[in-house]
Amino acid sequence: MNRRLFLVLIWGLGVMAAARCGLLQEDLHRVRLSLVDGETGKPVSGVIRCFVQGQAQAVPIHGLLERGQGVGSVALQQQGKRPPRRPIHDWYVLSGPSEVTLPRKPLRLEAFSGLETEMATLKVDLGKSDRTSITLPLNSFSQMKAKKWFGGNTHLHLFRLEPEEADRYLIEIPPADRLDVLFTSYLIRPSEDADYITNRYPIGDLTQFHSTGVLVNQGEEHRHNLTPWSGGYGHVMLLNIKKLIQPVSIGPGITGSGTDGIPLQQGIDEAHRQGGTALWCHNDLGLERVVNFVLGKVDAQNIFDGLSLEDYPQFEDTFYHYLNAGLRVPFSTGTDWFLFDLARVYTRVTVPLETSSWLEALKQGRSFITNGPLFHFQVEDQAIGDTVSLKSPGKVGIDGRASGRVDFGHLELVHNGRVVDRIRSQADGEHFSAELKKEFRVDEPGWLALRVSGEAKSEYGLPIFGHTSAIYLEVEGRSIRQPTAVEHLRREIQEARATVADEALFATPEERKRVLDIYDQGLAALEK
Repeated sequence: MNRRLFLVLIWGLGVMAAARCGLLQEDLHRVRLSLVDGETGKPVSGVIRCFVQGQAQAVPIHGLLERGQGVGSVALQQQGKRPPRRPIHDWYVLSGPSEVTLPRKPLRLEAFSGLETEMATLKVDLGKSDRTSITLPLNSFSQMKAKKWFGGNTHLHLFRLEPEEADRYLIEIPPADRLDVLFTSYLIRPSEDADYITNRYPIGDLTQFHSTGVLVNQGEEHRHNLTPWSGGYGHVMLLNIKKLIQPVSIGPGITGSGTDGIPLQQGIDEAHRQGGTALWCHNDLGLERVVNFVLGKVDAQNIFDGLSLEDYPQFEDTFYHYLNAGLRVPFSTGTDWFLFDLARVYTRVTVPLETSSWLEALKQGRSFITNGPLFHFQVEDQAIGDTVSLKSPGKVGIDGRASGRVDFGHLELVHNGRVVDRIRSQADGEHFSAELKKEFRVDEPGWLALRVSGEAKSEYGLPIFGHTSAIYLEVEGRSIRQPTAVEHLRREIQEARATVADEALFATPEERKRVLDIYDQGLAALEK
């Protein structure tokens, strides 16, 4: 799209939006809008929304990028239908001091930046004032970077944007969310390839965006579908790779040709040969999921990346089985189609922050996932991802905290898949926090983690979640291995193998054997 035509279109949409709100040109006031750090006074990037006082519907802020650009149902967009309006569409990105137009009325402005600031609120009457600038200070309740924690999104595609729109998106929105690392990816779905704008970026570090303070890296979503919208073998993100791994997508269910004769494991192995990292996508999606974790092929598990929480199984239904069977599975997350949420995975990086060092911390399990609360968690002197080794059963000291702008309900201590303690969150100034300090009796090998639970929703209208990766407990040199969890994984592999044997399309007996052998290897590994 021609840039001048694009700007004219944006102006026209703004005029129509103003008309819908009953605002004519003479009802609008031009003002310079800024967000600053409440302590230093330095400009910061964040998001802002505006209400006419006494009204529930937010009004447009002309001149800023809508935070919810592109957010909606991909299926609806593919059908040419307008997606429903969501709370995220009320927010606008304020990357620095900007000239905007606001209603010449009594207004209430609200703003925040990432997950670490409180909500700033300011009332101003532009109907009785000719002020030319408005500044909102943002007060931080946490300093994650100072503690060496860095937030990333490991799964992002952009869809149906022009090249200049995609560039602006990646320049403005990730810094406003205070992301430190972001992974876009190349994917193949032949019927809509032309609309996957992120496919135009080259593999590797996208250094043109690093001046924003966000490390952006282009990877690959390697995937297989038995049918167009089935899970098939599954989807896996291959990050920090040096070149595309072919075929990018596998199976006639997604490519429209060929067979199902290549397992995802082949692409995962090639990613590791290139020095890359492999993350499983979409919770429990995919027939090849369990076997690749059992065989140690996958580096971390993406949870809640792409669908609403209501569409996903609970932690107890899937991921706790891995941990109880003795697998060490770090938790990760992303958003898939657009940055529709504040979801991210924080990793603790004690060396200079780079794409590779951030991913290495993730692989070591020094991570927690969240779209709201921020965690601190130690058992004895060990942190998330570490192991506490006890020579005999005994007590360990636990130090856990969570804090968030939105009331997250409860902070919970999880031991071997069961909630063993629960602390209600409390107001702490303009944010919420909960603290859990106690001694805990350990009689057997296992793991501990923190999570939150409640009914709250984020500013973008999505359910709040948060969960740390595990701290592992060894007793007398032994790690956890619960027979019931091992049996659960065995059944999942057996059922997946049967589905592949019955439904997959193979051209030769050799193809069939190559794929089914992986499941047999996984079953053999469980026996060990």
